[in-house]
Amino acid sequence: MVVAITSSVVVSGVAGSLVWNAARQRSEIGARVELVDIAARSCEQVLRFIREVPQDAGMTGLAQISTATATEIRFGNDGFRLSTNDLEMTIDNGSSWHPLTRDVSGLTLVYFDADGASLSSFPLSQTNRESVRLVRVLLELSRGPEVAKVQSSIYLRSFMNEVDNAP
Repeated sequence: MVVAITSSVVVSGVAGSLVWNAARQRSEIGARVELVDIAARSCEQVLRFIREVPQDAGMTGLAQISTATATEIRFGNDGFRLSTNDLEMTIDNGSSWHPLTRDVSGLTLVYFDADGASLSSFPLSQTNRESVRLVRVLLELSRGPEVAKVQSSIYLRSFMNEVDNAP
């Protein structure tokens, strides 16, 4: 009888431990998935706006980006920047900035010209801003111990003819 009770206590303890660990892992995975989803949606929204960077009025192939740094981009009335732990967006030429995503631990914007060369002397000069054709966005969110990193790139729509005609 004592052996049976001892065995059942050991088996119950092991089973309880397995259930406890599974529940903890499930909540951690759920938190990580939520963070990745938020990061992916935010990155997609940034890319949708950046894709629409216009050409100059004379259509001479100059991208109309007014500010380009590693953590901020502005074009027309729109722009995005990292401010403390928020990814912020403006639609009124920087008069007001609105939080797009919180818990941002990193935002990196990387710019490339038509030849695929990285433009990295920040802030970019006017000549470099006008030659931007591709922008890569790296977004990192963190909440407690969970971290989500998302990276994607987008060609500027106004210059797709250059991509289509490239060798």
